[in-house]
Amino acid sequence: MTKAGLPFYLGVLSLFFVVGCAETQTPVGLDGTLNIFGGGPENPIFGRSSDWVGLGASDAVSYKTVYPAGTPALEINGGSENTAIIRRVDAQLLATPFLFWSWNVMEGPAHHPARHPVRLVVGFADADKPRTEPSGLATFFRGPKPPAFSRSLTLVWGHSALQRGTLTTEHPAADGKPRAVYVVRGGGENQNRWWTENLDLSHMHTRAWPTIDMAFSRIVFVGMSTASGRGRGTVQISGLRLSR
Repeated sequence: MTKAGLPFYLGVLSLFFVVGCAETQTPVGLDGTLNIFGGGPENPIFGRSSDWVGLGASDAVSYKTVYPAGTPALEINGGSENTAIIRRVDAQLLATPFLFWSWNVMEGPAHHPARHPVRLVVGFADADKPRTEPSGLATFFRGPKPPAFSRSLTLVWGHSALQRGTLTTEHPAADGKPRAVYVVRGGGENQNRWWTENLDLSHMHTRAWPTIDMAFSRIVFVGMSTASGRGRGTVQISGLRLSR
């Protein structure tokens, strides 16, 4: 499982741990914003745990809430295994196309010409097509499952700052789900400082899949994943949200 992407991971791996028991799905607020992070003071990052689902071995990655400059942020440390923690959402792509977040890439694999193992991931589904359950071994296990999706976009930190803006589409994995990878930023010289990002997901979708009519596309999950085989790394993320 050293180089599997998240679509493959969602399709063929079982849920080893689940955050929360009852499945819920977060809608867009009346102000046109959907906060991926947010909740009461008891859990300022994950909020209602039933919105989230975790994939992979829980001991392979650590999550903790930190407060840089007094603002809550999620610190993720992982990369020894493929894992993911995603929030089930329900947002029309063209109505809430912008993804906002700030991140501080603190460390990554030393002297390794690869993307950082901690990344963001967004899942899309087409409302005009029947939604099917994830394929593979996940269908044989009881309990909550990731939301059904049609394709996914992974947002990564590249090894070099020159890779910024690079978008690649990859062959569908074992579950047949198309996937794309976008290098948001990169380079060791840009680590250990906060960067604020604003990404138009509809523009990324058009670049990756120009023949798909986005009028039927919805965002069904947003979250974080780690990729094995790239060494461990640490990232802090805050203010993750969708907006129009």
